[in-house]
Amino acid sequence: MRTLEQRPGPGAAVLARSGPVRRPARRGDLDALRALVVVGLVFFHSAVIFGAGEFPVKAPAKHPLATVLLAFGATWGMPLLFVISGMGVWYSLGSRGTAGFARERLRRLGVPLLVGLLTLVPLQVWLGRRRAGDAIGAADLYTRFWDVRPSLSFPFLLRAAPDGGRFETGHLWFLVCLLGFSLVLLPGMAALRGPRGRRLVEGVAGWLDRPGGLLLPVLPLAAVEVALGSEVGHGGWNDASYALLLLYGFLAAADPRVGRAMRRRWRPALALGGLLFLAAGALYAATGGAGDPLSGMGPPAMAFRLLKSAAGWSWVVAILGLADSRAAAAPTTPAAPGRPGLGRRLGAAAGDVVLAFYLLHEPVVVAVAYVVLSWRLAVGVQYLLISGMSLAVTVLLCGLVRRGRVTRFLFGLKPGEEPPRP
Repeated sequence: MRTLEQRPGPGAAVLARSGPVRRPARRGDLDALRALVVVGLVFFHSAVIFGAGEFPVKAPAKHPLATVLLAFGATWGMPLLFVISGMGVWYSLGSRGTAGFARERLRRLGVPLLVGLLTLVPLQVWLGRRRAGDAIGAADLYTRFWDVRPSLSFPFLLRAAPDGGRFETGHLWFLVCLLGFSLVLLPGMAALRGPRGRRLVEGVAGWLDRPGGLLLPVLPLAAVEVALGSEVGHGGWNDASYALLLLYGFLAAADPRVGRAMRRRWRPALALGGLLFLAAGALYAATGGAGDPLSGMGPPAMAFRLLKSAAGWSWVVAILGLADSRAAAAPTTPAAPGRPGLGRRLGAAAGDVVLAFYLLHEPVVVAVAYVVLSWRLAVGVQYLLISGMSLAVTVLLCGLVRRGRVTRFLFGLKPGEEPPRP
């Protein structure tokens, strides 16, 4: 019986013609992108306070510039995180296997999710209620927070009781989706690593490698967004779209031709993403902001989500292609024997605490904004104070989390100082 490694498929033929492709055990460009996006969430969520969107604490009035910045970040930020996570699934399955991957996901995502729901989210909900003028006590709020009912809306299996429950997942909806979709899609993604699955992956990669082929993933994404609508509290996208993006990332890592196509075409993808974003904004402005473009089912709202879907995927392709091309072109200078270079050490440190940073950043932003919004300052000064102070405090807390064995476990870090794979 021929093994997968022995069977030369179309991808192998392409590789033979184009020369050897380096297969690093660790993708430093993915580490850097993930860290940059997560750090950027401090500035994003600080802007939500002054713009459109849901947040535990809000400024008295909306600022139009904040809303524009939020729309831009929401177009590509969370989609990029899910695509990178899907690429990480490919690498992780190769080194751990199916059962090991499931155990690792439950430990490194399930445990921090539970910790966050027990401590961090109730805190920010309580601060939000206090900011809104509700004099509810912390103990009373915590009791109401856990007044829950089961839900059939996968992957969100709990919901607040209809008679005054305060339960919500807050910013941890990302972990709920990532954990739930990773486990549900696991059998299919594991099958794609087998001989029959590899033939399917090679066929898909062949289509994506053709001129214009990288636009094909827009079709299912737009179908979901247009038909089902987007969710404001979940990054401005439908949850089912995140499942698709996770799968897209897996396929992008599975065949080197996809990454090569992104490297070749990141410039036109960047231009297309910019034009589509401007077109979506112009469409929204032309309607006078009437109706909800994310959930409305009128022609303007559906057209807006179609443009948003194409723009978001174009930006993801452009960012991944640019990062990969820069990483491939970077000179490889050997570091001192036994000691990695400064860039690699910084990247490893950032990758090590990125999940802890994600868990901590929003409660910190809420707590800082709770204080700063009471000061009579210009909006721009308030924003700079909230974002700057929140970033500093979150980095400090992550440093403390990284030093303790128990805190490393609770916040999803690997034991010891070993950096995580992408």
